[in-house]
Amino acid sequence: MSSIQEILNTTQLVLSRYILPICLILGIFGNVCNICIFIQKKLRVNACSIYFLAASSVNLLIIIFGIIPTISASYIADPSLYLTWACKLKLYGLHSLLMMSRVYITLACIDQYFFCSANPRLRQFSGRKVALIAVPIVPVAWLLIPIHMLIFVDVQIPYVKCGTSGVYSLVYSIYSFVCSSIPLILMIIFSALAFYNLRKLSQRVVPVANTQSSVANTRIKKYDYQIMVMLIFEVVIYLISNVLHPTNTLYMTLTAVPKGSPPKSALRLSIEGFVTYLTWGFLIYINSCLTFYINFCVSKVFRSRFYYLCIFVFNWCKYGQRGQLQNRVHPMDVSATVKFTRAQQ
Repeated sequence: MSSIQEILNTTQLVLSRYILPICLILGIFGNVCNICIFIQKKLRVNACSIYFLAASSVNLLIIIFGIIPTISASYIADPSLYLTWACKLKLYGLHSLLMMSRVYITLACIDQYFFCSANPRLRQFSGRKVALIAVPIVPVAWLLIPIHMLIFVDVQIPYVKCGTSGVYSLVYSIYSFVCSSIPLILMIIFSALAFYNLRKLSQRVVPVANTQSSVANTRIKKYDYQIMVMLIFEVVIYLISNVLHPTNTLYMTLTAVPKGSPPKSALRLSIEGFVTYLTWGFLIYINSCLTFYINFCVSKVFRSRFYYLCIFVFNWCKYGQRGQLQNRVHPMDVSATVKFTRAQQ
């Protein structure tokens, strides 16, 4: 075994045994916090927050059913390499969950574009009612669309891997490339258009009247702007962590060695195997683990709701339900307390 092969194998082992467990802990904590924050009454009235809530729930399942088997496979033999049912469920389940998460973020981008549009007819397609209808349709659709994987995906004995073979390899690679690329393209297009529309809206003249309604409208615009910033950063991370997967799938199919031809070298197989691991076993989980930390860094409203959640949990643990009612803290008080503390420092 060459030194390059040893480095690639060691790097893959380090990522699986030491980096992914950290991602697992941070990802579970982050997505649980996302769910607890976006389910709050003041946030779930926004359609984009509903999509974020649905995406966080799916991301939690991706982390549990994706990262844990990858970590265990670095210590013991992966059942999907020799059990047909485990192979089919692994690829089908992860593909369905990943597509659900991508579609929810895509719908959030489209919703923001409609919401910020100057056309009243387009704005009718944005709203909480539309989101509540779209959210349950997505999992139903992505449990049915890839059902062909349960039929044709199987354990490939000569290569000891879980995957496709024959003509279906090309069909699946094209299908995977299209299904993975379209949501990413739509995310980029609609998030850019929505940000452009939002900038145009923010440049319009606003009456100076210091009424309660004008203050409320200003807060709504600030919150919508922060939602847009959160969305754009999530799209960027999605693009970085997911763009290599469909490309690598298509490459592996197009460069497959036909029967009777000279096989690939051991070094090339090691490099291709490492790239496949990065795209399917590591990078593809990064976005699911980072959404909470992205939102926390870029959104002041999100941070204030997180502080409120921490105080709520602390009071519940310390005082119980009755004490929690007596020590209820409004999120605006939390923000004011944080500002005062920083000012004192």
